[in-house]
Amino acid sequence: MLNIILQSEGAMIDVRGFCPFETLEERDAYQLDHMRQTIRHARANSPFYRQFAHWPEDLPQSLEDLADLPFTWPEDLARNDPPLMAAPRRRVARMVTLESSGTTGAPKRMAFSDEDLENTIDYFHRGMSQFARPGDRVGIAFPAVRSGSIGQGLCEATRRLGATPLTAPDVSSADALLGWLRTEQPDVLFGIPVPFFAAARLSLSDGGLVPHPRAILISADHAARAVITGLETMWHTKVFNHWGMTETGYGGALECVCHDGLHVRESDLYLEIIDPLSGAVLPAGARGEITITTLRRETLPLIRYRTGDLGCLIDEPCACGNVTRRLYGPDDRLNTALKLPGGGMLTRGALDEALFATSGVTDYAAVLTSDGRGRVELQLNVAAVPIAKNDSLAESVLVQLHSLPAFMHATEKGHLTIRLQRADILLLPHKSKRVPVCHDNGAGPKAVLFDLDGTLAHTLPAVHAALNEARAVVGRPPVSETLVASCLGGGARRLIRRISEQSGEAPDNEEQQAQLDHYLSCYQRHEDRLARLYPDVMPVLEALSGQSCRLVVVTNKRQNDAEALVKRLGLAPLTEAVFGRQKTLSPKPRPDLLMMACRHLELDARDCLFVGDGPEDLSAAERLTMPALLIDRGNIKREILPWIDETSGNEERRVIESLNDLKAYLKD
Repeated sequence: MLNIILQSEGAMIDVRGFCPFETLEERDAYQLDHMRQTIRHARANSPFYRQFAHWPEDLPQSLEDLADLPFTWPEDLARNDPPLMAAPRRRVARMVTLESSGTTGAPKRMAFSDEDLENTIDYFHRGMSQFARPGDRVGIAFPAVRSGSIGQGLCEATRRLGATPLTAPDVSSADALLGWLRTEQPDVLFGIPVPFFAAARLSLSDGGLVPHPRAILISADHAARAVITGLETMWHTKVFNHWGMTETGYGGALECVCHDGLHVRESDLYLEIIDPLSGAVLPAGARGEITITTLRRETLPLIRYRTGDLGCLIDEPCACGNVTRRLYGPDDRLNTALKLPGGGMLTRGALDEALFATSGVTDYAAVLTSDGRGRVELQLNVAAVPIAKNDSLAESVLVQLHSLPAFMHATEKGHLTIRLQRADILLLPHKSKRVPVCHDNGAGPKAVLFDLDGTLAHTLPAVHAALNEARAVVGRPPVSETLVASCLGGGARRLIRRISEQSGEAPDNEEQQAQLDHYLSCYQRHEDRLARLYPDVMPVLEALSGQSCRLVVVTNKRQNDAEALVKRLGLAPLTEAVFGRQKTLSPKPRPDLLMMACRHLELDARDCLFVGDGPEDLSAAERLTMPALLIDRGNIKREILPWIDETSGNEERRVIESLNDLKAYLKD
């Protein structure tokens, strides 16, 4: 165990125990061993992880092998079908419901056992030892009423340190929070950054006692540099940043006294940084989406869980001696930026820096409203200390906003107007984390996602020809195109098995594999010769493209094959992206490919329309609550399940017979 003493502000700080590993080799060996245990536990006990039939059972041989496994998405937690739980209900000590930070989206539920919670308390205890001391009065501005909550965990960790925990009665009011701070005068603070910032600005404006905590740990929300610097300046303190979420078991990564990145909780988490669109693992130092794999989670393990937070990882020892990886950021979340006409983007991070740098501002809420015709209005509800004059506040806010290039460009072009309102409270209510909100008053979906085979491309003749050629190789007679059509869906292996069952055959595994190998080897030759567009495809897609509707192809076909077919059929100029089967993305009926398309488009699933031709298409869309239509091309007779309309609860068979019907649907 490390035994390093650092000096900060004249005080000797013992960081012994903050790092659980002596060397990089010890760290990597520990993580690989616990990663294998996690995967075995999840595969054996979680219905969700058991559903993936083709996971390599011998992985991982190295930490890098994790990249060969599929992702777990927040939508999987929200849907919980099949369940992710990997332990009996009697093992659950704490169940947490998480509201989505967006305008839509079902809540997620996380479960923790007593052992899971103990691991978190131990992490809190080790982490706070670098800036809290025995005998300190530690102020905890997190909810601490319920057993197993983050506040309760911090209280227990504080007591183990030999310090006294003090819990704030109300963190939703800056006045109440400041009153509590003045009464209790804690030495160290734990809480959310913006409420502390609002209390700090109020403390300098009302003539009362100004708190001077020795250290503040901020967590649970993004902290702009303007907020951190403001707290350190106003209260003459040191601020330590922490990243975590309920999915990480509350603790995730913590800043040390060197203030050079956040040390990852690598006893319990393995982090990857991935490209948000391709899913590829990025090298050290590259910015991307943070993905987590839990290492000691008993009740609800997560494997390659996509957090939606953005940051980068550095794998170099810190000056403090800690050998855990360091996380820089997280500085923003995916798909929270406000799109402006002309291509500019207003990110939450940029708005935070501009508005919290404005004198007197304590909080804000931003809503961007579009009229659907290229003009937008930014509505800002700004909270500020009472001494800030309305006119000077508005002027200062506008000056700060005009320092943002995207804002200045959009306003100069006349595309953007601003409506500024002053709030009558110092802290605003937010649904979850503070994120800008976008409302589009334009009618209809913003994008249409299309399946490829059977929806846009008539590839049934190619499938039929390749299958009969494969059957001939093993001595089986040809089958009809009608039979092939009825067995489509789920990939080539499933097609071959269904055809055999329907034909009363019982081929052994060796024969089925021989059919599959030959089918895959000859299919492309038949597709190049026989595949064609349905007659209604090109006119409809050209019309939609002319109406500025964004078009994307989402197919279970392998990515390279899908891109080649889209290009050969002349669809590439009309479609902005193709999402096909990839190693780490599960095919439909799993929603992975649709989620990647939404990420690319930077749209909510409800702002898109998916058009497919089979039950796997409908199932994938339904898992995301994405509106969907099914096209019945007439010669493909497969079971089409009813669609449940969310608002009425009525079953509705949203089936069209031609893409020309799609145009009428979009117009309505």
